[in-house]
Amino acid sequence: MNPVLKFFILLSLVFFSFACKEREDKTIEKNLLLYTLTCNGGSLGACQSQCAAAYPSVTGDNFPSVSTCQSNCTTNCNLSNTLLLLLSKR
Repeated sequence: MNPVLKFFILLSLVFFSFACKEREDKTIEKNLLLYTLTCNGGSLGACQSQCAAAYPSVTGDNFPSVSTCQSNCTTNCNLSNTLLLLLSKR
């Protein structure tokens, strides 16, 4: 490889490494915002109660909807990941 080309690539890498700004971690804020916006009722139990009220009987026709509702509650009302992130930041 041409020495001038090597020097140019090295110089470019050094320039871009100093030009990059440090990334700010906003994972905790995003998790808390997601919990606030998507966890219906504010807790897992309340969310699951809303699913039970919306679908009082589970039949073959509405099973996918019930399953999706319960799954969304389990995913969106889970604060364990946020708690682990908070504890690891200490």
